[in-house]
Amino acid sequence: MRRRAIVAAARSLMQETGQAGFSMRALADKAGVSIATPYNLFGSKQAVMYAVIDADLEEYQSRLETLETDELDTFFEALRLVTELYAPEPGFYRAVLFAAYGDGGTEFRAMFGGPRHAMWRRLVKQAQAAGHLIPELEPNSFTIHLGHVLFACTMEWVNGLLSLEEMQAHGQYGFAVALAGVATPEAAGRLRERALEYQTRLNGLYRERQKSAGKPGAQRLDTLGEPQAAAGG
Repeated sequence: MRRRAIVAAARSLMQETGQAGFSMRALADKAGVSIATPYNLFGSKQAVMYAVIDADLEEYQSRLETLETDELDTFFEALRLVTELYAPEPGFYRAVLFAAYGDGGTEFRAMFGGPRHAMWRRLVKQAQAAGHLIPELEPNSFTIHLGHVLFACTMEWVNGLLSLEEMQAHGQYGFAVALAGVATPEAAGRLRERALEYQTRLNGLYRERQKSAGKPGAQRLDTLGEPQAAAGG
């Protein structure tokens, strides 16, 4: 019960402040326990943070397992679920992600990223076993590449450069292009169609952003090649 109270208190503090920089004393006060209790039960603030995000990962994976889709489409639905998970509590997730990749240190990044890497690698292996990805593909290396794509999109959202909708579209576009490069012929055709679909979506989002900003210069993806600057850019 005390462990659950401390985890709930840590989550509440990050929701309230949008930061992960709470003190262990503030955490203990919020949870209604002594200052020694979080240390006795968890050992460190990083371990408390890990317990918070680990609970969310379990929920996310359970939702992922209920998807009724094939091994290829699962990648894109998984990204949609990430957006759905972040949407109700954006301040909390920005704080968690900043703590993991900003000021959390190497140990916390490993604690945060390890289980997520394993989850995405499992999806890669399943797609490969189903015949969607070429047998020569090395799953671990490719999963790291997908992680780089997702990391770039996520951190732009964390830093306020993308909306959640834009983050999802960029991630799905990046995944489609990456997967198409290592897909079997039939799957490659499906992935190219998806890439074009997400390209259209990104163009629409660029136009919406440009319109809301009231000034030209936003980039637009006219082809699957390099981005081209819009008129005046």
